[in-house]
Amino acid sequence: MVLKELSVKMFGGFEISYDGKVIIPRDARNSKVLQLFQYLLFRRGSMIPQDDLIEVLLCGEECANPASVLKNIVYRLRKLLEERGVPRDCILHAKNSYGFSEETPCRIDTVEYEEIVQKLNAGGPEDGKEKLALCLRAIDLYGEGFLPHSSGEPWAMGAFVRYEGMYCDLFRTAYSLVREQEAYDRFIASLKKATSLYPYEEDLTLIYIDCLYEAKRVQDALEAYDAAATLMLDDLGLKPSERMQALHGKITGGMQEIASSVLDVRSKIAEDGASGALSCNLEVFTKIYRFVVRHMERSGQSVFLMLCTLSSLDGAPLESGEQTRKTVEQFYAAAGASLRRSDVYARYSPSQFVLMLMEIKQENCSIVADRLRYFFYRNAKMNRTRLTCKSISAADMDMMMEDSSAGKW
Repeated sequence: MVLKELSVKMFGGFEISYDGKVIIPRDARNSKVLQLFQYLLFRRGSMIPQDDLIEVLLCGEECANPASVLKNIVYRLRKLLEERGVPRDCILHAKNSYGFSEETPCRIDTVEYEEIVQKLNAGGPEDGKEKLALCLRAIDLYGEGFLPHSSGEPWAMGAFVRYEGMYCDLFRTAYSLVREQEAYDRFIASLKKATSLYPYEEDLTLIYIDCLYEAKRVQDALEAYDAAATLMLDDLGLKPSERMQALHGKITGGMQEIASSVLDVRSKIAEDGASGALSCNLEVFTKIYRFVVRHMERSGQSVFLMLCTLSSLDGAPLESGEQTRKTVEQFYAAAGASLRRSDVYARYSPSQFVLMLMEIKQENCSIVADRLRYFFYRNAKMNRTRLTCKSISAADMDMMMEDSSAGKW
């Protein structure tokens, strides 16, 4: 008798095919029966004591007769498999232990994944293209991680973390190979997915941005940098690390395109009819500020810095979360509506913005602050937030003024 093959997918969800036909779809409800099947497949080749299975499946649940409950779950699993054409004797039982038969032909994505990782760790193929192909194959297998709907289960948690570590290492291994071969296109697509799965994994983010830059997708690299920096500031209250800042400097300072004329340069760097003040990230703001201060030495123009701080009414810092994100968005809208085209502003910290007000007198800074608060508090939901503005001359660092009317409008 020729046994048919069971194809098992555990990455990105749980899906079983038998003889090429799906018998357990990925969107099936994650019942105790399927949890038992997942665990037996994960431990294929081992006979697992009854007590261990009870701990895995019931995990401390109050139960008068846990052994009887386990036997019922095993019975239901065998019945389910038999109904789908899979021989019920693939579920083994001996001496109060259960297991999944090794005689049943079985192809499991986690097994293939581990085999590839082990091969790469042992040196892998000498040919760089073959080695890169193996990395990309393992990355594709990983999908959205190990049993994402069961990742909270204690037995699955350890495997989830271990496979995640392998996943990140695969990108590190592939990175140098991709650069050697200049094979960026497919790798960038994989990186984009990886950074959406693990947005706080700085190594993945750095590799993604650098590959975009090396593929001459400079604008995409800058946008990816800004998105990552904003996310870190919004969710973790962290500014870009030194490595992130160094990469930003590399991107902005490494433009290699040859311009045909100065008119061509102007057309590429000119704004497309943008209105309102210039919004930028802190790195760009810092460079603009330093240039303006140098220019002031000759022009004598009056420039003020304004620090705008968002806080709760009692002065406590805003906590990260969806409400704070909406509050920050409202400030952006207020700044866009109230500042002039010649002004520049950037986010300085999770709840602070720094503004550079061009050609303005000290007494007019209060007018700008009032205008900001007017547009900010037009949204009634913002009345639970305090907006404080402090200004200082960019020319005389000793001349500072605090907006006395700061607070709720």
